[in-house]
Amino acid sequence: MANYVGVHCPVCDKRFTDTDDIVVCPICGAPHHRTCYQQLGHCAFNDLHIQGHVWQHPNEQSTQQGGPRTQREGGISCPACGSMNPQDGLFCQVCGTPLRQGQQDGGPFPFGNGFTGPNPNPYTSAFGGMDPNEQLEGVSARDIALFVGSNSQYFLPRFKQIASKRFFVPNFAALFCNFFYFFYRKMYVVGSALLLVNAALQIPTLIAAQEYTAWLLANLKDISIGIIPVFTPQNNLWVYQVIPIVRLAMFAITILAGLFANHLYWRHVLSKIRRIKAQFTAADGSWDDKLYSEALSQQGHTNKKAVIIVLVSCIVLYFACCFLLALSLL
Repeated sequence: MANYVGVHCPVCDKRFTDTDDIVVCPICGAPHHRTCYQQLGHCAFNDLHIQGHVWQHPNEQSTQQGGPRTQREGGISCPACGSMNPQDGLFCQVCGTPLRQGQQDGGPFPFGNGFTGPNPNPYTSAFGGMDPNEQLEGVSARDIALFVGSNSQYFLPRFKQIASKRFFVPNFAALFCNFFYFFYRKMYVVGSALLLVNAALQIPTLIAAQEYTAWLLANLKDISIGIIPVFTPQNNLWVYQVIPIVRLAMFAITILAGLFANHLYWRHVLSKIRRIKAQFTAADGSWDDKLYSEALSQQGHTNKKAVIIVLVSCIVLYFACCFLLALSLL
């Protein structure tokens, strides 16, 4: 983040140093200390986003106001958004795109032996290196970022890959969190479907658990002294044949969720944004951008409360099943 050294954080007003952990707002490109951004919960210029506010580096502002031009003479145009940057700049000050791909001193590679600056972080570059006005299936990157909210700089490049017909665009958060991830991203239909499928797949295990628990209680004395008898199921033998298949099915569902979560989310984002835009578009084709932007933020973003509700419900259901199992053995 060498480009931001000396710039003031808009939250704490302290100057950035080359050792600070800096994050960039995915909507306007304003840099913040990571801790400041997390404590505030959003960009310091959040109220200005609906007006199309784009953060500008102080050097760029001074140039536009007739100030010193020493850094602007012979500037470099960003290949992604077209913004002018200082000639010695490494990354675009607006969108974060590398300015010297393949031209660094010390070799033909972007970050070869002669490069001593910081490595670029695509997860903190505004819009993931895209132009806010760039269209993906008729929807601008700016509208997508407003709807997605947190981590839009992660999703925008992946949405672009999906729009260009790339098949495998995995999402590791969905891989490890399964249906909880879809509730977090407000994809309630997908999350509910996965939850019901996972619950249904647990039924054979619950049936087997009743007989196995009864066997454990009957042999508890022998087990306590180190004698481990062999468990031989007597009832519902089909269950023990189905359980390995069920486990394989659950594993397959988990893998598919991780592989196609971004695809599902992209379709969800497109559908919601188009519906919201149609809602705020007048007969003459105009719309109130302020109300439209506010609706994008309200109906998009994430829902942590839904995750907590689902998690608590799963825990309660689990203990309820355990209680009913105990009652059946009395």
